Formats: sequence, structure tokens, C-alpha cells
Amino acid sequence: MRVSGVNLFSYNHNGTRTKSVRITALPCYVNNRQPDMFSGSISFNANPVANYGQFRALTKTHDIHCIYCGKLLLYGGSLNEMLEKGLFSGSVKDFIDGVMPYRNRMKKGQKDLFDRICKFAKRSPQTHLSEIVQFMYQKAIKKLVKKQSHVLNSMISKSGKLPIHMQEKFDSFIRKHHDRLYGIPHKEEFIPKKFAYQINKKLQSIPNAELQAYLSRITTPMNDSSFSRPDTIIPDKLAAQISKSRVGKLRTAKEFSEYVIYRVRKIGERLDRQDIVKLCDNSQKMINEEKVVIPFSNKELLEEMVKHQLAPIRKSPLYYEMVRLANSFPNSSSSMNSFVVKHRYSDSDTIGYKLLEPAITTIEHEKPRSLGGSLDLTNCVLACKADNNARSSNSMANYLKFCNKKNPQRYFNDVIKISNEQHLINPSDIEGQAKNLYEQGHITVNLSKLRREE
Repeated sequence: MRVSGVNLFSYNHNGTRTKSVRITALPCYVNNRQPDMFSGSISFNANPVANYGQFRALTKTHDIHCIYCGKLLLYGGSLNEMLEKGLFSGSVKDFIDGVMPYRNRMKKGQKDLFDRICKFAKRSPQTHLSEIVQFMYQKAIKKLVKKQSHVLNSMISKSGKLPIHMQEKFDSFIRKHHDRLYGIPHKEEFIPKKFAYQINKKLQSIPNAELQAYLSRITTPMNDSSFSRPDTIIPDKLAAQISKSRVGKLRTAKEFSEYVIYRVRKIGERLDRQDIVKLCDNSQKMINEEKVVIPFSNKELLEEMVKHQLAPIRKSPLYYEMVRLANSFPNSSSSMNSFVVKHRYSDSDTIGYKLLEPAITTIEHEKPRSLGGSLDLTNCVLACKADNNARSSNSMANYLKFCNKKNPQRYFNDVIKISNEQHLINPSDIEGQAKNLYEQGHITVNLSKLRREE
């Protein structure tokens, strides 16, 4: 690429913009960070975005609404800078002052909690986010279980329509999640891969980078197929990744699983993380075939139901009815109570970050890459992290059915304005996005105001 006499910007691996440099020939990049997270503007001087990082970075200085939910997107680099500056771990008063400009970007559950935090701040301005969440927990869990129970009972009533040969298995599935919801001790199978996943989810809330790396190293091997049966002999190479000193002493998947659980529990005790300690205790009980009390998870229920329980009736009216019910369970984006229960043991940094994280700008491939979608910007639009994750690799057309029909046009109005006024997006890329939206989402948008390239 040859450019001359323009300002260019460098982007690091997470899309954060760095300082501009004036060039007269080939592009040059520097690594200085922007000094102020709340000020400064980008002047591309008619140099259109050419990669994912630049495309995402548009939301740092421009208002762009999510193509699905219609809420304003939040540039991820700005959120990381808030975290680095200690905005979330300080007093709740300082937190509210810094985050208030981003309130309308929050999802419903996060916004409701933020408003409740504001009320707490009036009485106790020097308290911290983690203290407020812990104080709210008892009332939140009661209200959450009541709502979850209503949805679960609705699913039970609908299950009577299932074919006879499916009902016994489905009843057992429902009974397990019923016991989870009401905290009833019951037996469950230990799944090493699931344990590794649960620990990996908790890594971002552990402040020590060395402990993060260690936990990741010893749990990652549990994703290997050799851990699928407790009596399988673990290969030496995989065993050495967990602990070289234990190679030869521990041999089976069960023995290594117990060792990993023991090491993870010790770290949980050291960090005073009761959620990690409880997870390890339950995992050891499952290995010993003892009864456990497992927290209810609507995500697990939905995943198991779709992949296994309802697979024989996929795409039937009853299938969609049951999935719709499962999707109506409160989650941390839609329900303040769900958020509080989920983050009862989280520190203030994690709580503050999670309040805003669903609004982070992500690249959404209109045609999923897993189905052959291109990496070109013509196949990319901007969506919030919550909607991107919720859609996953599902059909864009099906996901848009749950969204306001005006939101895609609102998104295109935003990018058209940026293209017309500042020439930061190639009109041909916008046209390609609109074409893919029609093909993948079955929605037509109006591009009449777009100024085409000459």
C-alpha cells in the first residue's frame, strides 16, 4: 500500500488505538498509548478503514448502534483503560462519576443494577462495588429463583406434548435441573472438560497473572479425549503438562483429575475465592459418586436440551416453543438479580467490567466463518458482544427475528453518515454489508443516502 502525506494510526492486538504519525511515503507505526481515555479524536484524513481493528475503533469517537439490539456500542479499548485506571476498584462515588456517560449503553440487567448502585452511593459514597453486590445477594437469589421456577414449571407442562419414547429421558433431565434450582443434593457425573471450562471462565477475575497461567496450564489438558473415561491412562506428554514431578506416580484420568482439583482448590483458598473452593469440593464429590448441590445454570439447561433432549424433534413447532421458554430464563444481561447472584464472589474490578462488557464493540460476520463466510469487511458489521455471543454461528435471519426490525437500518444510517462526512468507510464495503444482510438476514436496507465512489 502506498500513501503519502496523511496521518495513520497503529493498533495493538486488542484494537486499542495508538498515537498518530505523519508520513510521506510508506506507513509507519508507533506504540505510544493515547494518554486520556475520555478525550482525543481520530483524524483519518480520508483514509478508509482497512482491517478489523480500525473498523472496531470507529466506535471510540463515533456513535454506532448495534445492528441487533440498537444500543450504542462501546469501544473495548476505552473499557480496558477504565479498568487500568482503577475506576472500578475505587469508591462507588468515583465509579458512578466515571461510568454515568455510558449508562445508556448498558443492557437492561446492568442498567437496573447501576441505578440501584447510584442509590447506595447517596448513603455510602465510599463503599465499593463488591460490598454492594454482597449486600444485595440474599434478596436477589429469592427473586431469581421465583422467576426461574415459573419458567421451569412452564417447560414441564409443555413436555407432556413430547413423543412417549422421549418423555422418560426428558423427565430425568428436568429433575436434575429442578434439584439444582432448589439446592437439592443429587448425584451428577464429573466431566473433566466441563471443569476446565468453568475454571477458565474464572481466570479473568484472578488478579495474579502467574496464577492465571498456572491454572490454565494444568486444566487445559482436561479437554483432551483421554480424560473422557476415568480409567484411561494419560499419555506422558499430556501428564507432564500438568506436573512433570507426577509423571509415573499418577496414571489414570481419575488420578490426574483429582490432582488438578486439589491444586486448584489450594489456589482458591489462597485467594479466598469461595466459588473456586466450592467448585472443587463438588467436583471431588462427583468423582466419589457422592451427592452434590450444583448451582442452576439456564445456559447449561438450554445447551443440553437443544443438543440432546430435543434433537429428535428439531425444527418442529414444539421444539421452537421449548427453546423460546428456555431463552426466557433471566440472565445477567436481562436481570439485575441474575447479575448479582452470578457475581456474588467477584471483586469490584470484575463487577465494574462486567456491567459494561456486553456493550463492547465486536466484529460480527454476517455469514459465519464456520459456514464459509469471507474475512472481507463486506461480510462484517458491528454488534455488541452480548448479541454476538448469543447468535454464535446460528442463522442471522433467525436471530434477527428476535430484534427490532428498525435496528439494522439504524446501524446502516450510522455507517453511511461516517462514510459520507469523513470518508472513513469505503462505500463499496457498506454496499457489500447490505448485500450480505439481505442474503443472510433476509432484510433489505435503504442505501439511497450513501455517496458512491466516483
